[in-house]
Amino acid sequence: MRKLNYLWRLLMTGLAFSLFSVGGLAITLLAFPVIRLLPGGAQRRQRRMQWVIHKMFGLFVGFMCTVGIMRLHLNNAEALTNARGALVLANHPTLIDVVVMISLMPRSDCVVKAALWNSPFLGGVVRAAGYISNAKSSEELVEACVGALRDGGALIIFPEGTRTQPGQPLRFLRGAAHIALGSDQPILPVVLTCDPPTLSKGRPWYDIPPRRFEYRLEVKSPLYASQLIEPDLPDTLAVRRLTDALQNHFAQELAAHGQPAY
Repeated sequence: MRKLNYLWRLLMTGLAFSLFSVGGLAITLLAFPVIRLLPGGAQRRQRRMQWVIHKMFGLFVGFMCTVGIMRLHLNNAEALTNARGALVLANHPTLIDVVVMISLMPRSDCVVKAALWNSPFLGGVVRAAGYISNAKSSEELVEACVGALRDGGALIIFPEGTRTQPGQPLRFLRGAAHIALGSDQPILPVVLTCDPPTLSKGRPWYDIPPRRFEYRLEVKSPLYASQLIEPDLPDTLAVRRLTDALQNHFAQELAAHGQPAY
């Protein structure tokens, strides 16, 4: 029975990721042309596309739960659903983190890799949704992120910049701190854990765990930069201090969940 369960989950995992790619292409070919014909300006079209992506990601997560690949545990997820004008920061243990988060958020912006921006399957989707490419210069990227927050969107950022390297300490880049200080918007921390570990950095999708994995998402209380660092610091020092404060905050939260800070 264990062998059959393993083979079933392996088959369903492959099917899930195949459907994910096909679904992205279908949105590009079918949903986007319809949205373009609807009345409203560019921003309204982007919000509609974000809603479509939110629903499609919800179907993907629901499929993975229904067929026994994963079990999803949510705590205070309604704070994500209702988030507006907030910088949503999360640790990044798995490949599906942004998918799970967007499945809970009808309206959200995020930064995407340049490779995804140009993907034949998902490139059209992320461009139509108004997501932000990381191919921009550092200054342009921060400016675009601050602009998205000031427009009232909830912006998802993974401060590590990539998935957590298993066995390595949690290490935040300074981009999230630049955005937080530049926008002066609330920071909404999201703590993610996955047990047993799977879909982590350097691990292919078919290297599945021996049992269904338990994926937990907990939204913590909002933070403000002014709570975490001293006032009137020089810009460079403020960014460094805020980065350290955020990194320590997440490390403590992960430790409270019985997880090492990696």
